[in-house]
Amino acid sequence: MSTPLLSVVMPCFNAQRWVEGAIDSILTQTHTHLELIVVDDGSSDSSVKRIRKIANTDARLRLLTANCNTGIVHALNYGIEEARGKFIARMDADDICMPNRLSQQISFLEQTSCDLCGSWFVEFGQGIPRTVRWPHTESALRAAMIFQNTICHPTVMARREVFEQFRYREAYQLAEDYDLFARASTKFRLANIPEPLLRYRRHPQQATQARRNDMEIVTRQIRLQALQAQGIEATPEEQRLHNLIRAPSSIYNTTDLEGIEAWLLKLYKANDDKEGKRIIASQWVRACIRAAPLGHNMWRIYRLSPLRASAGINLMTHTDLRILSALKLDYGSNAFSSLRRFGLSA
Repeated sequence: MSTPLLSVVMPCFNAQRWVEGAIDSILTQTHTHLELIVVDDGSSDSSVKRIRKIANTDARLRLLTANCNTGIVHALNYGIEEARGKFIARMDADDICMPNRLSQQISFLEQTSCDLCGSWFVEFGQGIPRTVRWPHTESALRAAMIFQNTICHPTVMARREVFEQFRYREAYQLAEDYDLFARASTKFRLANIPEPLLRYRRHPQQATQARRNDMEIVTRQIRLQALQAQGIEATPEEQRLHNLIRAPSSIYNTTDLEGIEAWLLKLYKANDDKEGKRIIASQWVRACIRAAPLGHNMWRIYRLSPLRASAGINLMTHTDLRILSALKLDYGSNAFSSLRRFGLSA
């Protein structure tokens, strides 16, 4: 096989239920000049057998195997080392690509100065499918990067140079994508294509509560490193408040909510970009959602904040915040989940 324009790296671990569909969605793309590198990370099910069967019929599929489960970071770096393409894309063994995903991303990278791009995506598998529309411009992604990862990992395609300079790090497993994107954003240009190019499967095997707790610990470290990388100075108290904005738990202290408002206003005033300002202001909504147990105090602080006008809050979200404050619902409670009609990743 001649040197491909594109290498797609797909780690696989015990994905026998979905791996054939994921592979098929790559090999039937409108862009055909590619290699698909599947790194099996010690699967104990029939994944390898199924992958080999497909490889026997399509030379573009290369299977690499590990003798034991070494983890996704090792599998990803192994696949990247073996990649030969000018562009390198990511894919997961349980997701499905839209037929034109790869051709659209190649065209985007060839026609712009962007170095790494993801895309919007459709979540499916649990509940009603929904399209997730994350920030897409470079300035918006840069502003969002200090709060959370807003690039869906299996939608990513990048110029080879990005992965030559930055690799996934074992110390940040569970948030290895956020870590790499935060570091890469200091040297390269990142964007999301504002169109859903992937169907992202949700299923119970993805994360236990223990893994979510471990991921939050790692994510807190990355947020603070992202602040530092962008030259944003923060006191120890501001660092604590910064992580509290995205913490997966309720805010019970009025002083904390007022402190978060002051910190976000500081970031807002220091950012000269219109899109960046909107992203920063939108974090105020997330914080207020978590502060619903404060009841009327949350509603008063939220309503009087100058951040409210800049956050692009629609009437439904405004109404739902009022309901949450009236009911004083804990973030993540069953009652909260049943009322969570708005599509905020808070």
